[in-house]
Amino acid sequence: MQFRMLGPLQMYDDRRRAATELTSPLQQRLLKALLAHPNTLVPASVLVRELWGGRPPHKAGNALQAHASRLRRAMERAEPGGPGAARLVARDAGYLLRVGPEELDSARFRLGVRRARALAGSDPEEAGLLLRQALSRWRGDALAGPRGPAGDALAVVLEQERLGALEAVFDLSLLTGQHRRIVPELREAVLAHPARPRFREQLGRALAGPRVTPPPAGGGRALRPVPPAPGDARSGGDGAGSGELDRLRALVERIASDQHALRSAIAQLSELVGRTAA
Repeated sequence: MQFRMLGPLQMYDDRRRAATELTSPLQQRLLKALLAHPNTLVPASVLVRELWGGRPPHKAGNALQAHASRLRRAMERAEPGGPGAARLVARDAGYLLRVGPEELDSARFRLGVRRARALAGSDPEEAGLLLRQALSRWRGDALAGPRGPAGDALAVVLEQERLGALEAVFDLSLLTGQHRRIVPELREAVLAHPARPRFREQLGRALAGPRVTPPPAGGGRALRPVPPAPGDARSGGDGAGSGELDRLRALVERIASDQHALRSAIAQLSELVGRTAA
């Protein structure tokens, strides 16, 4: 079975090709907290805070035990005939979730990213394909839905890793001359993550269009731009191409201006909230 965290939490049975989602918000919080510490004993007191924060119910230990039992049964239903009953273990006033690295989509994603980065220097095109394959595992926001502090922290880490992999994809695409292909993706990334300046810089490079060639196999020379071919829209020699380039540059400038205005508004709002709180 796979525990899918790169999107809404799912338990996926590879044999039946069936996904199971937990309908109970508290069971979602519990499983996410356990997945944040796989194969590690998580104290019951920590799990109580994950489920109920600072307002636990009367006899919180008994309530936690009941939710853990329901979660265990849900895992058994998600993987008929599998080790569901043995996965969630109660031990020493805490709980431990037994899960292998191959059963976590986050671990598979990280493995794909590591392989791609190791290959980037010698075969950037293949590295880019591996990164895109790794990113294809994402189905939405990490651990979307109800979660406690541990789930929140894990979601932040996973999202930062996703954005880092996406930046690496764009760098490799620019390195291999795929500027036009990634312009729509970069526009989307800039709008979705205005606080991430790397995407804006990459969009500017993609719109400018100079390709870069990698250094020779044994050399240490810096990457150098490849001049555009005559008649290429990037050379500025074609009127229509030059006009399109000017339009796209203006778009980048407008996006940057909008982001500056957004940051100013956020700063003003923060100042206002601070004065109100005082």
